[in-house]
Amino acid sequence: MHIREPARDLPVLGEYDVVVCGGGPAGCAAGVASARRGARTLLVEREGFLGGATVAQLVVVVLSTNGVDFQGIWHEYARGLKERDGIRELTGAGSGQLRSSVDPETVKFVWDELLTEAGAEILHHAWASTCVVEDGRARGVIVETKAGRRAIRAKRVIDCTADGVVAAASGVGWDQGDGERPWAMALTKVFRMGGVTRPDDWPNAAAMAKLEADLTVAIERGDYDAPVVVEKRRLLNYIRGWHWELPERRRETLSVISRVLEVDPLDPFDLTRAEREGREQAWQAADFMRRYVPGMEDAHLLDTSAHIGVRSSRRLHGLATVTSEDAWRFRKTPDEIARSSWNIDVWPAASYSAPAVPYGEAEYKERIRRMRDEGEYFSIPYGCVVASGLDNLLMAGRCISAEHEAEASLRIQQTCMATGQAAGTAAAMSIERDTTPRELDASAVAGRLRVDRDAVRPAFECLEGLPVADD
Repeated sequence: MHIREPARDLPVLGEYDVVVCGGGPAGCAAGVASARRGARTLLVEREGFLGGATVAQLVVVVLSTNGVDFQGIWHEYARGLKERDGIRELTGAGSGQLRSSVDPETVKFVWDELLTEAGAEILHHAWASTCVVEDGRARGVIVETKAGRRAIRAKRVIDCTADGVVAAASGVGWDQGDGERPWAMALTKVFRMGGVTRPDDWPNAAAMAKLEADLTVAIERGDYDAPVVVEKRRLLNYIRGWHWELPERRRETLSVISRVLEVDPLDPFDLTRAEREGREQAWQAADFMRRYVPGMEDAHLLDTSAHIGVRSSRRLHGLATVTSEDAWRFRKTPDEIARSSWNIDVWPAASYSAPAVPYGEAEYKERIRRMRDEGEYFSIPYGCVVASGLDNLLMAGRCISAEHEAEASLRIQQTCMATGQAAGTAAAMSIERDTTPRELDASAVAGRLRVDRDAVRPAFECLEGLPVADD
């Protein structure tokens, strides 16, 4: 059943060279890159703050296998966080897992600062829904605001909505799921605990044995019924590792224990179910930790993420597609605009305990060894950020043109920032050269990005001199 909307004239809020839809890691990087090249740039964001998943989904973790995927604007972002004491020191160089975490509140200020310094404008509380299309070209976007439905004129549009909302509504093709089902990965409701003190001898066998016994009794008594708690192994594993601590000065910890299964993230009712189920999982896990885990006797649940964490939804069709085989074989391309060197990190959509990365399997071991020892990565070519079938439309972030397993690697935030920087640079360059992004010389974009990124000093000393695989 459908309802036909009546045609109507929309007020125009403004005219720009480039409109970026979505103010997450990809969108913010796109806005900075575009504005720096002199394009009059507007970033449209549905929330009242910038940062996207880092803030709204509490994805504050920083992860890389070898550091070669930290490029350009990421270093500026990380340096801004360091100056505000909003990021932990990056650790694990040479170990096969670099790791850190950020303060989500500081993230908002750093992106505000970077975009303002670049000269970009920002529009909050506006939901970009589709493109204004004329003669097969994007000429702007339609946004939903508190004042009503409005239009924004633009020469180029960049979809950084993570779900590919704008491109899909404008007729660009897309894929979803694992090839058989609409869910590609599990969803996670992240939560933070405050007032925690990690014991010096943690973990120790005696404490973990007592925790398992306490958990068993509590479940049998009926205190908990959330699957991730009842399953026990997942909860205990995360407690054993204490999981993610936020910047050192804070007595906080963050957890991704929640795992909500078989969710179609594009189905409004299914997504609502996931939010509620994830929040219940987080509440029960936090309650057990507060009651039974040493060091959390005086802890409290600080918050759960405003939005449940979605790892994959639409994968838009572009002029090129990075394939799963590209990811496994570390393929390089001459028109590389970003690098991905994270694991093939597929959080199973149908299991509460199956690992996201089966580290014990031979092919995963060898892949991780090559990334760790040889600085291996796979290229994301320029065509992956240029929409197929509609001119003047680019995309960045996890919704770019990629197959399922490739997306499971490149969805990491520093790679999203790299694709955002590429899309913003290409949008501005195409205007400068009076051509469409489709017709723009891909090698020129790649070359410009190399120059811009080489001019940025690494944010952490441990990233200097790390091995990088040859092309």
